[in-house]
Amino acid sequence: MRRRNGPSTACVALWLFIALFVLQFVNYDWNILNFHLFSDGEPHMEFRGPIKPFTDKYNIGPPPVAKNLPYSTLKPRPWEMKGDTSNDYIHPPRVTEVHLRIMVITYNRAESMLRLLKSLNNVDYLDDRVVLEIWVDRSKDGIIDKKTFATARNFSFEKGFKTVHQQDKHVGIYGQWIDTWQPTADSKEIAVIFEDDITVSPFFYRYLKKVHARYDNRPEINGYSLQGISIKHGGAGGNLHAPNENVVFLYPIVGSWGFSPKKENWIGFQRWFAEARKNTSFQPYVPGILPTGWYKTFLKQGKTDSMWTMWHIFYAYSKKEWTLYPNFPKNAGMTINWKEKGLHFAKTLKNTDPLVMEWDTRLDNLPEEPIHLDANGKIVKH
Repeated sequence: MRRRNGPSTACVALWLFIALFVLQFVNYDWNILNFHLFSDGEPHMEFRGPIKPFTDKYNIGPPPVAKNLPYSTLKPRPWEMKGDTSNDYIHPPRVTEVHLRIMVITYNRAESMLRLLKSLNNVDYLDDRVVLEIWVDRSKDGIIDKKTFATARNFSFEKGFKTVHQQDKHVGIYGQWIDTWQPTADSKEIAVIFEDDITVSPFFYRYLKKVHARYDNRPEINGYSLQGISIKHGGAGGNLHAPNENVVFLYPIVGSWGFSPKKENWIGFQRWFAEARKNTSFQPYVPGILPTGWYKTFLKQGKTDSMWTMWHIFYAYSKKEWTLYPNFPKNAGMTINWKEKGLHFAKTLKNTDPLVMEWDTRLDNLPEEPIHLDANGKIVKH
């Protein structure tokens, strides 16, 4: 009888099975069975709470299926935190195909940010697919505030996905506002940007869905502000408010206490700003409004890097664009600003602004043509 010189087929198959099994634990790229033996903490992209049925109300297709998320691996990923968070940064995988993208921009106010994040957990998102992105800026020396980053990372967002981003260098309020949302031309998501000293109404998303659906086809509307309290930027006294029979109104100046840009207009603004900033002799002055005076003062003080809105105001002025505002009784807003010490306030002020806590049924039948107010709050024909 002839003796076989090599291993049997069964033996080879057994060794291949053992090798593949071991690779499930030691090499992420071969982890086809999604084992995570060496878990070392929370992922930087996570989903909390019950998974609700996906309803394709915007015809954007089914949600992506995330497999083998790198909760842990012996092979480092570029978005994973390594060592001292003051020297490394995270760019987690981008969650795509969502109905709502919430961007919280922050620097070193952990308690303020946590208050905002908790209010986001109380919002009715109508069973839609939501991602919360928290963007943490660095100091001019390149340092991340560890308490703020840890608070963001440890927060449990109960209504959808959460990702935490560290800027790889100091970008300031300009970079945080203008560059965090980079929509593509075919994007159908709603985006909203919040600074960390904001609290939101439980109905803010329901409101945004209504106004986006009603007015996104209007090229002159550049977005939707959520605040209820505002000055009149032309210098007239009193709070900005339209006649009470109007549930919304259009205004020529952006409100930054929660702003949801309209995609096409935002892309246009981003492209214009990128070019306009290259001309160091250009200043975005708009005649007849208070913000121009503020900006000139900041220019003398070397503090124009705290006023990104001046550039948006100029762009809207040059393009004849308008921002839609809510108009609720007592100037209640879908957001309130706590007016805390920081870039915009020299000291913390007492906040008595009202927040919308009940749905206004007039929003279910929005006007085809909202009223227009000028910078002094006067009705203008359009």
